[in-house]
Amino acid sequence: MIDVSRPLPDVVQVTLHRPERRNALTLAGFRALAAAWREVAGSGARVCVVTGGADFSSGADLAGFAQDLREAAGREGGREVWATVHAAVLRDTDPGLPVVAAVEGVCMGAGMELVGATDVRIAGESAVFALPEVRHGFIAGGGSVARLPRQIGYAAAMQVLLTGARFGAAEMLHRGFVSEVVPDGTALERALEVAAQIAANDPRAVAAVRRVVAATMRGSLADAHAAETREFRALVE
Repeated sequence: MIDVSRPLPDVVQVTLHRPERRNALTLAGFRALAAAWREVAGSGARVCVVTGGADFSSGADLAGFAQDLREAAGREGGREVWATVHAAVLRDTDPGLPVVAAVEGVCMGAGMELVGATDVRIAGESAVFALPEVRHGFIAGGGSVARLPRQIGYAAAMQVLLTGARFGAAEMLHRGFVSEVVPDGTALERALEVAAQIAANDPRAVAAVRRVVAATMRGSLADAHAAETREFRALVE
């Protein structure tokens, strides 16, 4: 379901691979993705590219995932499940290197939340983005409620978060969520080019840029995340 490869000497690639379900993530999928990020952190690579092929990800597999969460909430392992889901979408963890997202097709829910945790985002021109959780009685509890207003501004973020509507790649480029829009089918190629550019730079300087930006963007992000978690749990427990 999750593949980790080395397309370039200094670049590691994480690929979501469940095309028959548009890379929808089950609880097992979240666990595999969290494990993949641990592998990335220990890979020695300078940059990571994350992709999903024809579709980035349609998010959590709602057919069974909501029930998985409710069952986990009442068990001792509930905390571990929440931590795993958050680690999978890089909410509370950082792999320690820049991450470039290559987005084609559908990028919704947890898929969009993961993209929101990356540093550079390349999208195919037909890519579609959405955080539809509010339509199903949830909120985007993988970091987006706290993070998105900081990234694209209050009004733009609230329209995405409150409507659950779908937005095209050009619109998300205009809003500042996407770094670059390219012809369909070329997002991964372009992401690897950008990754190679980053990898060619001084790794200490690259790391310093990421630290400073994280510090200036974060502010009271931890408190916001805590509030986000409380509200999410109140809806599903």
